[in-house]
Amino acid sequence: MRKILWLILIAAAVYSGYWFVGARGTERAITGWISQRQSAGWQADYTSVQTDGFPLRFDTLISDLSLADPKSGVAYETPRLEIRSASYAPTALSAVFASGSTFATPYQRVDITHDRADADLFVDAGPNLTLNVTAFTLDNAAITSTLGWGMTLSHGAFSTIRSAQNPLSHTIDFSAHYLVPSEGLMSTLNTDGLLSDRFENLEIALTATFDAPWDIHALEERRPQPTRIDIDTIAAQWGKLDLQIAGAVDIDARGVASGKIALKARNWRDMIDMATAAGLIPADMQSLAIRAGQVLAGLKGNADTIDAELTLTEGMIVLGFIPIGPAPNFSIR
Repeated sequence: MRKILWLILIAAAVYSGYWFVGARGTERAITGWISQRQSAGWQADYTSVQTDGFPLRFDTLISDLSLADPKSGVAYETPRLEIRSASYAPTALSAVFASGSTFATPYQRVDITHDRADADLFVDAGPNLTLNVTAFTLDNAAITSTLGWGMTLSHGAFSTIRSAQNPLSHTIDFSAHYLVPSEGLMSTLNTDGLLSDRFENLEIALTATFDAPWDIHALEERRPQPTRIDIDTIAAQWGKLDLQIAGAVDIDARGVASGKIALKARNWRDMIDMATAAGLIPADMQSLAIRAGQVLAGLKGNADTIDAELTLTEGMIVLGFIPIGPAPNFSIR
């Protein structure tokens, strides 16, 4: 019996030593990474890094974190960020984000408040921390931009799974429910009163292939750039507007896409008016987009619904030989 007791005490002491070494190692890894970013010219600040959770968890709290990448111009600030992992499974991570965080780009600053924002991350063991699976959830969020737009969101979910066949490909799913634009944004977009006060549903399911892995270097250096996107579905419903998209595009080093997209849009004229009001379609191309839409709708005999295949080429969206408007650029800053 005494031997068993000694074995238990020794095992407890060894495990306690493992936990404390792991906890201090976690803190040193985080503070060391922030110091490296400072040496690389980033703005990188924090007030404290502390790990708790003994004996089964490593729960690390980073207080007053501020990061800004001078190359991309992207910055992030949060009063607290908590990173959690089980002490016996350190490659399965959870992140809990504080309400009151801020994202900034060279063009705008976006403030985010929420009731809940957390993410689960599964990464490869090793220094690169290559991403395998992510699952991000956002509840009761309010988003406000310095450009004057804003919105609230009842629930949003985002997930990715890395392909076993191609480690540079990720299956991506996104859903948003009951997204409510701010009054100013609604007055800009809803000039004809077709839209309800909330965006009922947005569903996205696609597979994206990149030119490099999503790992720690994607945060420290250049972001992996998409080389191909296979769209299973993009479906959006907002009042009387209904949009469905599927297809596949290849993307070059400039972020310019080429490929074919199947498009079905109900009340398409109002979509063009809304996109023009939002600046997505240049005002001098609105009439051309409407004429192209009339041609598309005429193919199926329903003046209010477009059901056609579009071509993306050289930065333009084209129907046959008719340019409809500029295609989005897929470069990631």
